[in-house]
Amino acid sequence: MKQWTLIGLLVLALLPKSSAAESLRVVTLEYPPYIESKGSQVSGIAVNLVEEIFSNLEIPAEITVLPWARALNYMETGEADAIFTIFKTPQREEFAYFSEQVLFRQNISLIRNQNSSVNSNDIEQKRFSGLSLCVVNKVSYGEYIDSKIKSGAFKTIARQNSAEQCALMLSAGRVDLWVSNEFGARSIIARLALQDKLEIMLPPMQTTLSYIAFSKKRQSEELRNRFDVELQKMKQTGRYFELINDYFSSLTPDKTGM
Repeated sequence: MKQWTLIGLLVLALLPKSSAAESLRVVTLEYPPYIESKGSQVSGIAVNLVEEIFSNLEIPAEITVLPWARALNYMETGEADAIFTIFKTPQREEFAYFSEQVLFRQNISLIRNQNSSVNSNDIEQKRFSGLSLCVVNKVSYGEYIDSKIKSGAFKTIARQNSAEQCALMLSAGRVDLWVSNEFGARSIIARLALQDKLEIMLPPMQTTLSYIAFSKKRQSEELRNRFDVELQKMKQTGRYFELINDYFSSLTPDKTGM
């Protein structure tokens, strides 16, 4: 009997561990439309991309939304395997291997009403003195736009409590421009069914590159390199851009009216 018990224990020891035990612990923050959480469900453009890459690599991964400071701390202490979307800094490179491939180019853009007289050339030449701008109160829009707001480069600044309120003000013609993260603006415009009224202008005012990074205490550069290869492949085949377009195509107008 003891012999059979010993054999049973040996067999159990040799069985593969559960996928949950082998899953990468990937942390992120609430950052619509890149990352959105509803209960235990996590979705968004960045989530769809990261999940597909890990699936292609046949690596199970569990994505958890945390307060950003805690997510960074987990990476530094080795309590998490990976983090996204993250901006690269020398301090963060001390504890994480950053992807060489850019996960997303996060554009800060100006949006106008398609029926307005706002001149594209004025925007390209950064001539803002006759224009009113809607912003979300206490939100930073990057060094360039923040400095223009602070220096009084715009005629007036309308401060609202949400980006949705800015979009509605702009569609009603109450301001000339609204400033937003480009993907955030695209998401709001789709949900409010304003595609025929509002236009995201080019070029963006500022672009910040964001990445995925892997904890040096939990992972080697090998996983980062494998992720890079798969991400580059998806960009080359067009799958990367297909995922983004599919996300926005799936959005439907918000029936609550906001």
